Amino acid sequence: MKTIIKSIVVLLITAVVFTSCKKEPVQVTPPSPPPLPDNRPPVANNTEYDLNITLNTTYNFYDNRIDPWQYAITESNFDLTLIIGKANLPPLGEFDIYVMEYADTASLSDKIYAGYIQISIPGVNTPYISGTCSINFKKLIREGGGAFSGTLTIAYGSATRSNPNIFSSLPPLQLSGSLNVTTGIVSLTIKGKTYF
Repeated sequence: MKTIIKSIVVLLITAVVFTSCKKEPVQVTPPSPPPLPDNRPPVANNTEYDLNITLNTTYNFYDNRIDPWQYAITESNFDLTLIIGKANLPPLGEFDIYVMEYADTASLSDKIYAGYIQISIPGVNTPYISGTCSINFKKLIREGGGAFSGTLTIAYGSATRSNPNIFSSLPPLQLSGSLNVTTGIVSLTIKGKTYF
C-alpha cells in the first residue's frame, strides 16, 4: 500500500511540476533598426512613395568633351549636359539629384548616346533610384530653351535589394520644367510613384 501511495505522490508531484513549467505564448517584437547617422528614420524595404519634387538649379553644357577612358559611353568625344541639385522628400530627407546627358558632338545632331537621372541620399546602402531620361537637353538648349516634358524610366534602385523586379510594374515618372539659356537656370519637377 505504501508503494501505491508513494507512486501516487510521485505522479502528483510530476504533474504539478509539469504544469508549472508550461509556458504561455510570448510575442517577440524585433527591435527597430537604429537611426541613420544623421538621425533620419531608417528606410523600410519596398515602401512606395508618391514623388512630387522640384529642383531649381543651374545647368552646364560642355561642348565636344573628351573622355580618354571612354568611361561614360563608348564614344571618346561627346557633348555633355550636366544638372546637379538637391531636393527634399519627407520623411527620408534631402536627396541629391544628378541629370547627365551624353550627346553626339555634331552641332545639329539630336542623337543622344545616354541620358539618365539618379536621385539618391549620399552614403552606402542608402535609398536611391536611377534610370533613363527621355528629354533631349542638347536640342532644347540649341533651340533656345523653354518648357519641356518627358519621362524617367527607373531601371535601378535600393528597393531591388529585396525585390529585383520591383520597378517593372511601375509606370515611368513624369518630368516637366523649363530651361533658360540666358540665365543658365533649369527647373525640373519629378512626379510619380516609386520605391526606395
